[in-house]
Amino acid sequence: MGKKYYCDYCDKSMVATPAIIKTHNKGLEHQKLLHEHYQEYKDPETIILEESKKIQCTRFMSGNCSFGPICRYSHYTKEELDNLKLQVQQQKRKKTKQPEPSLENLYEQLQNEKSNDLTVQSETLIVDANGRTHFLPWVYNPKFDMFKLPPSLERFTPENMYCPPTHWG
Repeated sequence: MGKKYYCDYCDKSMVATPAIIKTHNKGLEHQKLLHEHYQEYKDPETIILEESKKIQCTRFMSGNCSFGPICRYSHYTKEELDNLKLQVQQQKRKKTKQPEPSLENLYEQLQNEKSNDLTVQSETLIVDANGRTHFLPWVYNPKFDMFKLPPSLERFTPENMYCPPTHWG
């Protein structure tokens, strides 16, 4: 038996041939379920923008619109759209209630970040006995110093940067 294709939206499985999958994806039932799924995750502001451009669906108001969520007309009543608008306004008010940081606070944060960058840079910079400077491409966590680690995981120091020459062969 050939491979099967499973559609998560429709909860159906079918033979995995491109023609069958393409026909299924263009089908009305699949389009409805796909649109319903993504409609759940839209924020109210997007819904208002999309639905305010549409005319109200008279078939939906009478209860017999066969297109469902993929109808080109709006299935939202005026009251529902007004409730969504209120919800968006409340969310915007919550966002604006947070006080903006002052310039002094922003400047202090910037200076703290710069000083943190300098400490990280000093931790990744090693000067050996010959005066050579080595930059490590990582930052070592000082909490590991209290553990007995294998040599490959220990903190680099100038003393263990020296590798004695060995005689090969």
